Amino acid sequence: MKLVIFWLASLAVFLGLSAGLFPYVAVSAGTLARSEQPQPMDRMADIALPQPFGTVSVTDLVGYYLEHPPAAQAGSAGGDGGGQHFAGC
Repeated sequence: MKLVIFWLASLAVFLGLSAGLFPYVAVSAGTLARSEQPQPMDRMADIALPQPFGTVSVTDLVGYYLEHPPAAQAGSAGGDGGGQHFAGC
């Protein structure tokens, strides 16, 4: 019986804290509306990368990514893995 009381009290405290703190962490309606609209690459702010790269525009970053795609790593979805292969389709 003590376990059930502890469980119910813990659940009540959790739900109370969640309901009480939700307004402080919720995104405003204006921010949510702006985030649902796609933004062209030209209007995005430049990205500050560590040295030696400095500030890079999003257009240049996407262009570089398309010209030099990352190599597939072993064990990833696109990689060979180089390990054990199973028979099948």
